[in-house]
Amino acid sequence: MSDISEIPQVILLTKVDKLDEKIAQDASSIFSSWKAERMVQKLSKTFGLPENHVLPVKNYNKEIMLDVGVDILALMALRQMLYFSEDHLENIQMMKARSSSRTKCGKSVQGKRAADQESA
Repeated sequence: MSDISEIPQVILLTKVDKLDEKIAQDASSIFSSWKAERMVQKLSKTFGLPENHVLPVKNYNKEIMLDVGVDILALMALRQMLYFSEDHLENIQMMKARSSSRTKCGKSVQGKRAADQESA
């Protein structure tokens, strides 16, 4: 199976609206907020993960109506997590395929050597 250190990890940076008033007004402004950028860098450094593994999301807590900006952040985070998961599963499949091909190659080489020794 897979080593736990190989499982992709992400950080969901929640309550980003508390970082900056602009973000509280418009969730899409997260991408131009230096406060959000600093928080992403801080979390990345603290947890030892790449910055693109820190995914900002804004919680619905006081909103009565749905907000497209908030939804987009959540969907982008979900999509990124799915990409990481898909990549991880593909890596596992490749490792299994390599492992089985090495085993087959090893058996055929050993079998050929035994047959060569018997004929000699």
